[in-house]
Formats: sequence, structure tokens, C-alpha cells
Amino acid sequence: MDICQSCKKNPVEVIDDSDNPAYPYKVCTGCHERLVSRALRPREYFNLAALHGITYHLCDDFYDDDGTACDPEIEVVFDPALAFPALGELRDLPSIVDYAIVKWSVPDDAVQAITQFEKKEILRELDKRLSLNRGLSSRIYELVAVTLGGYADEWIVRQWEARTEDDFPMYAEALAKCLEPDLGFALYSQQVERMEQPGGMVDAMTGLIYFQSKAGLQWIEANVGRVSNISNEWGYLAVASQFDWPTAKRWLEGGRPLSLIALDALGNCAVTSETVNSTHWLQNNPQRLLAPDSVEEMNRVLLQYGEVDKVPRVRSKISYIIDSWERILK
Repeated sequence: MDICQSCKKNPVEVIDDSDNPAYPYKVCTGCHERLVSRALRPREYFNLAALHGITYHLCDDFYDDDGTACDPEIEVVFDPALAFPALGELRDLPSIVDYAIVKWSVPDDAVQAITQFEKKEILRELDKRLSLNRGLSSRIYELVAVTLGGYADEWIVRQWEARTEDDFPMYAEALAKCLEPDLGFALYSQQVERMEQPGGMVDAMTGLIYFQSKAGLQWIEANVGRVSNISNEWGYLAVASQFDWPTAKRWLEGGRPLSLIALDALGNCAVTSETVNSTHWLQNNPQRLLAPDSVEEMNRVLLQYGEVDKVPRVRSKISYIIDSWERILK
């Protein structure tokens, strides 16, 4: 007899494939009513999200990060036995992996808890989850990256061989952390370059941030000509690619479009963990300008460029950089 995936107690009475036809919800009547009414109890939410991921029915519009219903359509009946589990209560690897899948972002303490187990056991567990539900792919690849690294090199290459033009960006972190740097960068960057639409290329190229490779600067120079609008993503990639003053100076002296990326990258060097309106990655991994010249010389180059390119965007960014050297140089 199949047991309800939500309450883990009653027999399955409803099979609902509304979110994923390949991996439907299998629940009892009561849990199905609570599922479609956005009224699951925290443990019921946890049990389902561990199997299905953050699907529409389980999304953050309806539940907070601890599985509390935010917008229920029926009354949520409190039951202390169905509270959201604390990580410290979980002892076995499958339960800890459940926790890491359910949370909106993977907690550091969950990573630490998983890495206490044998790497062979971790990979077997993560591979099993992926085999059961490909809808978990993005989170599973992230967990492989942060818990196994190079141990999973052959495994991630096999997974990469099954990529599609739509899903390959979710492999970026695993390629960066599981493979030799040059190999991972080459595999991912070549796939990005195959994209025909410039907008899609720009979205996908942000995956190169995970590599933190100086090759990213060369990639920018080779590919920036494919776009007509320099968006923030170029500056984020540049600052994550061991950005240094010699590169900034050369790009500024060469003019647009690379000069605009140089200004954005210099400004991004000022980001700290307290900065708002920046990327989550950069807030967690603040960068500094490498190989700087004297502040006086760098100001001279910036102001000289500002005399050539006098648009408000440029002038504003130059002023910000000049006022932010302490944080840029860190």
C-alpha cells in the first residue's frame, strides 16, 4: 500500500500531476485538500517539498521558508506533531538532504551536516533523488557542488552530456566546483557561445561567475560585440573574474562598450555584504580591485574618460567610484 507523501500516515487516495506530470503528488484526500488550498501544516509541506521541490503548489508565495502557510484558503489546524523539523533533530543522511532541498537556499549548517557522511554515500543519495525526480535537478547539482566538489567529477560530466539548450545554466556551479578550472570553464563558456539570441546568452553567461577565472575577462572581450545594450550582468561577470586595474585602464582607454563594463566592474568592487541592489553572489563574495595604481593616477584616468563620454550614466558612475576607493580596494 502506497502511503501519502504529505502526512506519511494515510494511504494514497489522490494522484495529482498538476505541477509535474512525470512525478505527481500522491496524497490522501485530506492532504490533497490542504495542498490545493495552500493550507498544509509545516511538516506536511516539508515532506512534499523534499520530494517535489519548490513547485507552484509549494512556492514562496504560499509558504514561508519554514513551511508556514502565508495565504491559506481554508483554516490551518495547528498540530505540534506536524511542526517543521529543526536541522539538529535530523540524524540520517536522507533526512538532512530533505532539509537541504526544502530550504529556499542551502544553509551552511546543512552542508556541514551532509559532509560528515562518506562521499560515496552522499553521491549515491543525491543520484537517487535525481533519478526519482528530474524536477530537483537544479538543487541536486548545487548540493553536489558544495558537498562533493572534485569527487563528483565523472558524475557531473555524465550529467552534463544530457543537458539541453534550455537547462544547461543550472550546471554552472557544479562544473566550476567539480572539474578542473580550465575544463569546466571551457565546457560552460562554449555552450553559452552557441546560443543564438543575445538576450539568452547574457542570461546564461552569469553562470561563468562561479568559475572566478581571469578567462572570464577574455571571454567578455570576445563576446561583448554580440550585444547592443550593456546590462549589469557584464559588470558582475567582470568583477568576479579577477578584475584588475590594468584591464580597467585598457578598457577605459579603448572606449565603449568595454569602458562601460569597466566602470560597472569598478563600482562592483565596492560591494560589501551590507550593500543593497546587488547580486546575492556578490554580497556573499565581495571582490576587490586587483593590481591597483595610486588613487591619484586612477582618478586621472577616470576623469579623462569622463571628458570624452559625458553622458549622465558615466558621470554618475565615475563620481561613485572616486568616492568609494576605500571599499573598492578593501
